Amino acid sequence: MENRIFVRKSDQMNVKLTLSIDAHVIEKAKKYAALEKVSVSKLVERYLNTLEAGAEELTISPTVQELVGIVPSLEVSEKESYRKYLEEKYS
Repeated sequence: MENRIFVRKSDQMNVKLTLSIDAHVIEKAKKYAALEKVSVSKLVERYLNTLEAGAEELTISPTVQELVGIVPSLEVSEKESYRKYLEEKYS
């Protein structure tokens, strides 16, 4: 069953938006919003803002940068690796 969320903003430049969303999703959103102490409207706004931010160049965290190159890339195919494994196991 679909339910509707009516979003109305009173701040400057904010407008009303009507969304059709599954009732189960709305209930989960309400629970999450209550835990975060924000409105469902604010959650939707935050999410939509992340879409814009996602379009920008992604930055890699220093932790991930440290991990790059630790595992050597394997040039051998999975099939070839499995064949070698079986040769070693049964020889």
